[in-house]
Amino acid sequence: MKLTLLRHAKSSWGDDTLSDFERPLNKRGQRDAPLMAARFKSRDNQPERILCSPALRTAQTSELFISTLHLHAEIRVFVDEIYEAQAGALLDAIATHGDSVDQLLLIGHNPAIEYLCAMFNGGERLTMPTCAVCEFEILGIDSWKEIANAQARLSWYDYPKSQQS
Repeated sequence: MKLTLLRHAKSSWGDDTLSDFERPLNKRGQRDAPLMAARFKSRDNQPERILCSPALRTAQTSELFISTLHLHAEIRVFVDEIYEAQAGALLDAIATHGDSVDQLLLIGHNPAIEYLCAMFNGGERLTMPTCAVCEFEILGIDSWKEIANAQARLSWYDYPKSQQS
């Protein structure tokens, strides 16, 4: 089983009339999401389900991943609890919506994404800038319902500026 955690791409703070939930991606976010999706695809990754916060910036990030990876939008499930979640709520979302798939992609927000990455990475913190990706091989369980008891092995960690010159 494979779990990929993705922090949404860079969002805009340019319109102070918008709520946090309504903030769209900015130009950098619109550039970074397809870049990271292409890096994700180069690893022969093909998520079977995408769990996504319903906030605009995560929805737009997921659209760019879906488009770049040539996926069907139906594999995306918006999960209200991912927005403003604690790491435990992310585990609950995975346990509730993950079964019947082997590769799962969760698109959410910090600090919960960073905490969950650290939890699966043996407590070692990984900085999760916008559009950062952490991929884990999930071990020791047969069902996503058991995710809270899983062991994990970090198989890939990347973010947009990691390969810039």
